[in-house]
Amino acid sequence: MRTTRIVVAAVFSLLSGVALAATPSSKTVTECDRLASHPEDPDRVTTGVPSHKVDLQKAVATCKRELERQPDNPRIRYQYARVSAYSGDWNTAVVEMKKAADAGYRQAQFVYGLFVDRKRAGVPHDVCVAEKYWLMAAKAGRRHARVQYADHYLNGKFSGCQTGVTAAELQQLLASAAAEATDFFERMLLTTQLRLLAAKTNQ
Repeated sequence: MRTTRIVVAAVFSLLSGVALAATPSSKTVTECDRLASHPEDPDRVTTGVPSHKVDLQKAVATCKRELERQPDNPRIRYQYARVSAYSGDWNTAVVEMKKAADAGYRQAQFVYGLFVDRKRAGVPHDVCVAEKYWLMAAKAGRRHARVQYADHYLNGKFSGCQTGVTAAELQQLLASAAAEATDFFERMLLTTQLRLLAAKTNQ
């Protein structure tokens, strides 16, 4: 019963201490945005383009030019990294994705964490680095980062890391994500993670 009460309270808890979106430096829609926005990027400024529909040659050239005009825009940098990865220019993709992540762009933080976790070329093969970037994205409100982070946390994959979150804080992050989820299966997964985290905390 105690575990159930904790889960229910967490699901309906509204967070006041969690920072939401790391906002892009510019909301102006560019041709790079139109060609390279990711449909699941919460900070995109126009309709996203599925990976199989991206015009790679045009998108890479356009985003590169736009980034030269707006070098301080992490959204454009992330999109340039995205299409560079799709086009096979992996070195550019890694460098630009990390720069966008370090500039605070939460979608880039989430994706760079995936690069690290999947041991892609050119990135540290250290799960603690993925922990760092996923947690930044999770605290910034990236829902998928919260799910991914919780999965690794609950499975002990961060056991060798100095994790930057307490169980109670993670519970709040998951509760917020569950309240925002629009997909039935994602909501069910988040609710399950909350139950597992509560059980783990009460051991």
